[in-house]
Amino acid sequence: MRKDVSPPVSTTTVRFLVGFEKKPLIATLLALSLVMIIWNLPPYYHSLISTARPCSVSPVAVTTTTTTTILSSTSSPSPENFTAFSATPVTSQKYDSSPSDPNKRVFQPFGNAAALFVLMGAYRGGPATFAVVGLALKPIHTFGKPWFKCEWLASNGTSIRAKAVKILPDWGYGRVYTVVVVNCTFQSNPNSDNSGGKLILNAYYGESPRLFERFTTMEESAGSYDDSKFSPPYPYDYLYCGSSLYGNVSSSRMREWIAYHAWFFGDRSHFVLHDAGGVSPEVREVLEPWIRAGRVTLQDIRDQSQYDGYYYNQFLIVNDCLHRYRHAANWTFFFDVDEYIYLPDGNTLESVLAEFSVNTQFTIEQNPMSNVLCLNDASQDYPRQWGFEKLLFKESRTNIRRDRKYAIQAKNAFATGVHMSENVVGKTLHKTEKKIRYYHYHNTITVHEELCREMLPVSAKNNVTFYKKRPFVYDDNMKKLVKTVKEFEKKKLGTEVVENFS
Repeated sequence: MRKDVSPPVSTTTVRFLVGFEKKPLIATLLALSLVMIIWNLPPYYHSLISTARPCSVSPVAVTTTTTTTILSSTSSPSPENFTAFSATPVTSQKYDSSPSDPNKRVFQPFGNAAALFVLMGAYRGGPATFAVVGLALKPIHTFGKPWFKCEWLASNGTSIRAKAVKILPDWGYGRVYTVVVVNCTFQSNPNSDNSGGKLILNAYYGESPRLFERFTTMEESAGSYDDSKFSPPYPYDYLYCGSSLYGNVSSSRMREWIAYHAWFFGDRSHFVLHDAGGVSPEVREVLEPWIRAGRVTLQDIRDQSQYDGYYYNQFLIVNDCLHRYRHAANWTFFFDVDEYIYLPDGNTLESVLAEFSVNTQFTIEQNPMSNVLCLNDASQDYPRQWGFEKLLFKESRTNIRRDRKYAIQAKNAFATGVHMSENVVGKTLHKTEKKIRYYHYHNTITVHEELCREMLPVSAKNNVTFYKKRPFVYDDNMKKLVKTVKEFEKKKLGTEVVENFS
């Protein structure tokens, strides 16, 4: 039987096959080699972070952060915009175990513990002024002399520089980071032709002008500048700037608080709340109807936890709110969600604020309320009552200093704090207790179980009760308002929505 024999292979064919077999092998080896080289290279971000910008760098900045930026640290520009501070990157240095001089000690840094500056937002304060709000490395500002420089980069490429003034408004409470408000004041409106441009900030590491970071803080598009925003009438009469909401917040307490103050401040008011982890799905459910109605803005600031500042970065949050809404209302209020503003003796908010209008700021004294004491009254259905409907015992000690809260005409403030501002133009009024106060239900906002945990006899209405060595007296001023507030809530949100809360 005949067998098929393969045809002879020519020399040219053999060479072709050998070449064909070698090429994939060489390509594979090259690819593997390249992977190993890349694998052993130091991380790219180490090289970026360990460098600083010299003053000779081109003024063009590629990092853009608009006024809606929330706690974004400076993005890493392209490497060609950086010049290495050291000829040998820190991360690639090897420990020298045998220096030529045994008494010569070497200090070798590895890694980066914090950012020079963390931008939260930048806003126009008027035709020629801007405010940049953020966090800065506290040791540098405590022990060094860092500074800032402002620059407006117009859309046509021309630039104007301005004086920069830094304010540290957190009273030294900062931890790794401290709050910084940088005020940039130009001689005139840098965008007077409304062609658009960018506000650039140079943040310096110390006194030397050679080492700094340069980044865009905000951008105005062509035609977006509106001079009328900086003059009354403003969109609201009253604005609430809330501190960071954190912890296991009770949806019931949140519902009661927002309903009361939506009624108290009236329809021409707005509430800005900041979620630092405290707005659970249940809390959001009670806020959502007010958000849909345009009465509440809820901002997600949970990323603030990446930056170790004081108490959930509340100084940062209130300063950002101050400048973000500087020209949104006649008066801006700062207090917490366990505090209720109250007008004694039949005062109206309009008449009180008209009387206070010659002041930039006024502070508000508190009525400290017990968070556990209730009357032992069988006629009361306490589980169905609101918190300020049943907590009716006020601590009555006098001549002691208590924390105050405040309201401010934001257009006259450069920075602010938690209990008052120390950076205002104009007068501050403190003697206000006969006109306006606030009830403080401390440590109730995170209580999910029944608030009435200590029952007092009905006779306590007319007597001083000592509880844990402190005197308490009966005060039902807030209880008298509950019916009105509940009717208001039902009218504004609808019966079906309110019944779903219960």
